[in-house]
Amino acid sequence: MRRIAAWFFILALLFGGLPGAFAVEDSYVVVDDADDAPDPVFQARVMMRRMSDYEKICQLFFVSPEMLTGEKRVSALPDEGNVFSLYPVGGVILFGQNIESEAQLKQLTAQMNAQADAAKLYPLFIGVDEEGGLVSRIANKLGYDPAMSPDEIGKTGDDSLAYAAGQYIAGYLKPLGINLTFAPTADTALDDYVAGMQYYGDDPESVSRFASAMARGLREGGVVPCYTHFPGRGSFEGVTLKKLSIKRTVAEMRDSEWIPFRRAIDENIEMIMVSHGLMRLMEEEIPASTSNRVINGLLRGELGYQGVVITDSLRMNVIASNYKAGQESVAALKAGADMLLLPPDLNKAILSIQTAISQGGLSMKRIEESVARILALKIRMSTAN
Repeated sequence: MRRIAAWFFILALLFGGLPGAFAVEDSYVVVDDADDAPDPVFQARVMMRRMSDYEKICQLFFVSPEMLTGEKRVSALPDEGNVFSLYPVGGVILFGQNIESEAQLKQLTAQMNAQADAAKLYPLFIGVDEEGGLVSRIANKLGYDPAMSPDEIGKTGDDSLAYAAGQYIAGYLKPLGINLTFAPTADTALDDYVAGMQYYGDDPESVSRFASAMARGLREGGVVPCYTHFPGRGSFEGVTLKKLSIKRTVAEMRDSEWIPFRRAIDENIEMIMVSHGLMRLMEEEIPASTSNRVINGLLRGELGYQGVVITDSLRMNVIASNYKAGQESVAALKAGADMLLLPPDLNKAILSIQTAISQGGLSMKRIEESVARILALKIRMSTAN
């Protein structure tokens, strides 16, 4: 009976029924333990039939609370209005300035979820940078003991500690209303690695084990992991404010830095972040995050990744020096990215995408490919928790 009801719901959506279907979370996520339950991608495409083109475009963005409100610092959403009615974005990332106390943070995430529900929005990603060690925004602000850093874990050779770190981080993120973290780091440290970045080590096979274990701990704790930073940030050379050079051949990276990502793809990792590195030996003078050869050619094509691809922060100087505000988002979408993290100007980014569609540079079909991946992940996230 449950299976029949689920399929009745899907058919009703397909033919325009259930006008209030998205009012509450349970109404748009079909839960069924049967082997032939509707596939999340199929459900996502059904959901998209009720979305406007503007809503689909906004789902591509992962932004800060300040970008939604126009304020310089946000610790609570405005009591009046609904920020998601204007910007029905796919995700919100929190920083230290958004965190004051446990009670305040819980209230903020509850506000975001309540307003998203009221706007008939789909499950909202609420993310943070929480890797352990130095990169522990929540732990550092709230006075928790940070999880072991990737460097510390890597030196032990014990991947159970990476799993425990994932469990520990998820254990405090989930009750605070945070359901995604941009971790684990899957970068392999090479001889010329950038000081200050966190790595599990210089052996890609070991990095694979540690990253996989941490991702499993996060996932089992109800937090979506995101591998960072394809095609590999451990090989940056010539780092400046405007350029992040990767002077490695594809063959070299295939046999080294990509080993952790290949394992993650085999294990169906939910999300992968692409860096802004410039692959000089591929004669690429544009960041990997906006490169069709890197995302569509290598990550999706050669490695076969079909999950959600998110860019690194688009407000970094390496992007600003290459693109006018708004155009970076169009370039990333053309290259195959699904989610756009922190565009320098959200309004210009939305307008640039709309203009590119109207002029034929992008198609709604291309946008819908990404939205289907995003919504399918949200459905999996909702049904798993």
